[in-house]
Amino acid sequence: MYVRTIIAVLLFTGAALAQGSLPPPRDGTTIYVVKPGDSLWKISGRFFGNPLFWPRLWELNPNIDNPNRIYPGDVISLKPEQPVLPVVKVEPKEHKVTFDDVEPPPPVFYYSRGGSEGFISPGQWEHMGTILTSEPPKMLLGTGDIVYTNIGTKNGAGTGDRYTIYRTSKPITHPISGNRVGYKVAVLGELEIIEVLGKRKSTAVIIESYQEIMRGARVRPEEAFVKEVVMKKGVQRVDGFIVDNKNNVELSGSGDVVYMDVGKRNSVVPGNVFSIYTSPRKFWDPDAGKNVVIPGALIGKIVVLEVGDTTSTGVIIESSRQVQKGNFVSLDI
Repeated sequence: MYVRTIIAVLLFTGAALAQGSLPPPRDGTTIYVVKPGDSLWKISGRFFGNPLFWPRLWELNPNIDNPNRIYPGDVISLKPEQPVLPVVKVEPKEHKVTFDDVEPPPPVFYYSRGGSEGFISPGQWEHMGTILTSEPPKMLLGTGDIVYTNIGTKNGAGTGDRYTIYRTSKPITHPISGNRVGYKVAVLGELEIIEVLGKRKSTAVIIESYQEIMRGARVRPEEAFVKEVVMKKGVQRVDGFIVDNKNNVELSGSGDVVYMDVGKRNSVVPGNVFSIYTSPRKFWDPDAGKNVVIPGALIGKIVVLEVGDTTSTGVIIESSRQVQKGNFVSLDI
């Protein structure tokens, strides 16, 4: 009976796939970032209304070697990369419709460790509680560790609630003006409440760690961080500077996260692309008898992931040389 069932499922799957390509995914999503507990079967059921479409979904993602092994942070394409041509009625003597006549969809940039990039907050990010200790007690904590927090019924906490673990640095000053920009917030991981023990006490498990977590780390309710953005041009000129970076290093390159001194007040939105330039330099022109300004050189590009009121977080997607604090940035329009 079990073998018959398996054969029937396989035959039904083959029949479903023989009907053609996948139907359009629900809600227009083009890519999906895998979460804990996901499988191609579940993803197909969610976005296409039928889990039996999972072989077709696997076919669209040749980067997946084993369909039974997908991991949180993996990016699943829900549509073929090649756009589908619209049906166009061609009258006599009209030119033929080609791919050049179809405007391609905007490119999508994804950040596989979405949520870990951090940001600059104008003030010290308000916290709800703190990690007190762990079981067994230890200084450095990571994924799977059991911890105790001072969050409880007084905070409205319940079993299954998730919280962001973070730490706030000392104030960040602008590399050019010297003015205070804000506080750098490093997102360390995520935890989930497994038992509420009282008004200000609970047991939790760390379900994700991006960096080393120590006792005393602060927590606040989980927020939806951006994992993918549609790249888009700006609507007006916006200039600014790189004021800091995630890894606390002097020099950055492709794949590194940086922070800029432009945000919502400058009409910046996630997906905007900024060009990075070296600072203009003055050189003595002996023929003119005066200093002349040499414009900065283009050295890279940044895609904006998160936007605050006056600051934004981005990732360097290309660089021809090392990037540093104080480099000039200009929005592509």
